[in-house]
Amino acid sequence: MTKTLEIKGGLVVALLLLLTGIVGTLFIVLGPQATEKSPGVIHIGVRYANERSLEFNQYGKSGPGATIEIVAADGKVAYTHENLQIGRNLMPLKDIPNGHYMARLSAPGYVSRELPIIVEGRMINPPKDAKLDDGSIADYNLIGVRFELSP
Repeated sequence: MTKTLEIKGGLVVALLLLLTGIVGTLFIVLGPQATEKSPGVIHIGVRYANERSLEFNQYGKSGPGATIEIVAADGKVAYTHENLQIGRNLMPLKDIPNGHYMARLSAPGYVSRELPIIVEGRMINPPKDAKLDDGSIADYNLIGVRFELSP
């Protein structure tokens, strides 16, 4: 007859509690170091006014490829992210000093959109009193635009 290892229930519970304590301690100790090194992530939503038309099919499923530029108050471009597709896009927010900026979104053949934002560490927020154009949204780590055809 083969002998099997039998562990008592109390010992299993004690081992699980010990393992949970070790893993929890590692999260508490190493967690802040991991988040300090990772960039913030901005969600950018892009839509087009004529995306359901036949003319729009020339661009394929992803659209004409929009661009976002984070522009400082002095007019210098602090960061550029290109090839934004229809729908949700993720943009890393790194190496941008804290302060007030303008997010300029553009796509070839469409009217550019500008939204005021405030960069704070790895986050963006719109100013409290910001007036946004119709078809534009800005919230915590979120920018959304609907491009209209240029005249």
